[in-house]
Amino acid sequence: METMNLFKVFLVSLTFVSALCSKNPIDFYKFSLQWPRSSCSGGTMKCPNPLPVGIGMSFTIHGLWPQDANDEPVDPYSSTHPCSAHTPPTRAQLLALIKSLYPSLTTNWPDLKNPLVPAANEDFWWKEWSKHGTCSDFPSKPFDYFDSALQIKLQLPASLGLSSGTTQSLQDIFNAISSAVKAKPELACNRNASTNKLQLWEVRLCYERPAPNELVKTIRDCPSSWPAKGPCTSPQDQVTLP
Repeated sequence: METMNLFKVFLVSLTFVSALCSKNPIDFYKFSLQWPRSSCSGGTMKCPNPLPVGIGMSFTIHGLWPQDANDEPVDPYSSTHPCSAHTPPTRAQLLALIKSLYPSLTTNWPDLKNPLVPAANEDFWWKEWSKHGTCSDFPSKPFDYFDSALQIKLQLPASLGLSSGTTQSLQDIFNAISSAVKAKPELACNRNASTNKLQLWEVRLCYERPAPNELVKTIRDCPSSWPAKGPCTSPQDQVTLP
């Protein structure tokens, strides 16, 4: 009987280890920036009109996403995917841990639908953490997860080499950003719901997986720059930055 019980414990342990190791491990991080005017005019998001001063004319953070070697998102923490021995913090615990980052998060990582409503921003941060942070390299250090994103944003050129109000080929946009950040980005387009014109929606930059106890910080080429995500299909597509 004792031998049988030990065997059952072994099987349970083996199942747990398998669950930890069988899912897609982190290979790199994708840092996604969105252009507020494009996000808000694409027809899928209702934003304040006009956007608050200081938000409409600069890129804001969408998220920091751990990706696997196939450039697929790493699955979030769940009972069937306990990717870490650390149980993720509750919403209240998370917000308490990142409280000191609120001023910078509110400016750089707002919920564009309600950027001046603290609860809406908190919901956005919680959603991004739950989906992308819980199985990142910072499952027990959400402060470091959010601080990584903020530090990356603050170290980038504000406009990423682009000018608002201009229309140019997607290739020219790609070249300008590559020159500004010294790495190949991934681009995402959408269409303006009123004019149907192509517009630059998101710029995604890729970063190496950090060493233990370090923040995400070392930029690298994104693995799949072309085709761009969304309705852009050619490097010669004419794309507006509204």
